[in-house]
Amino acid sequence: MPETSEITTLKHDAYELELCPIGGGCITAFRYQGHDVMRRATQNYWANYDPREAGSFPLVPYSNRIADGRFTYDERTYQLPLNMPPEPHAIHGDGWQGHWSIEGTTSSDVVLTFESKDAPIEHRSRQIFRLDDKGLSVTLDITNTGAHALPFGFGHHPYFPKSEGLTLEAAVNGVWMPDERMIPKDRVSLPDAWNFYRPKRLAALELDNCFTGFKGQATMRWPETKLTLTIDTDPIFGHLVVFVPLGKDFVCVEPVSNVNDGVHQLVNGRVDTGLKVLQPGESVRGSMRFSAAAA
Repeated sequence: MPETSEITTLKHDAYELELCPIGGGCITAFRYQGHDVMRRATQNYWANYDPREAGSFPLVPYSNRIADGRFTYDERTYQLPLNMPPEPHAIHGDGWQGHWSIEGTTSSDVVLTFESKDAPIEHRSRQIFRLDDKGLSVTLDITNTGAHALPFGFGHHPYFPKSEGLTLEAAVNGVWMPDERMIPKDRVSLPDAWNFYRPKRLAALELDNCFTGFKGQATMRWPETKLTLTIDTDPIFGHLVVFVPLGKDFVCVEPVSNVNDGVHQLVNGRVDTGLKVLQPGESVRGSMRFSAAAA
């Protein structure tokens, strides 16, 4: 079990949020009326601080994979740590595996900070968590603290309890199909089974894909508990990663700014990767909100 000192808690009416700054700046619990809206951090999380066992973790300074952890930008080559063996790529940035500091707290807000120094992509990132009548808002901002311009992205990686009846509804207009190495290969129109303009039951699917054209709202419904969760985001989060693994008790619906392996697409001339090129000292910022309701 975690030490009380490892957890930072916010409460507002029916909402309760728990955070663990030192274990990746993760959400370890998010509840509404006593229901776990996000998966509660498992014993394995507390044993090893493995963010993949938490409720949600931050994706900074990019979302998802960079092929082989290596890219060249503006005639400089960067080699990132291959940080999730046996995964052959760099994945999810470095914030999720770092020690975040508490910058400040109030009765309704917690601000966490992380600074990546002497790393291939140097940055300072903040997470601002707030609970109010409308639910949980999470604001992310990243500042390029390095000496050169680089592309940046961000997002969050929430885990939600899977049930037989759980549905997802989201306005997206395309999907990237990966190759055998899980690197995006072709952007295609939505197949009917993945057309989330109408609610789709997730338990019937197997997915690990990045959807494009996300319009900033997704709705999940658990008929078993009559719970509904709405995710609203700023326009900067123009992609939605949906991960539905077989045989697991969770699904992931991840609002993110950039397409998987976006840096290689960017340097090859693609203009819709969602990455933002930041000059030294420049920042990028965006917010998302998680609002629950019970019938």
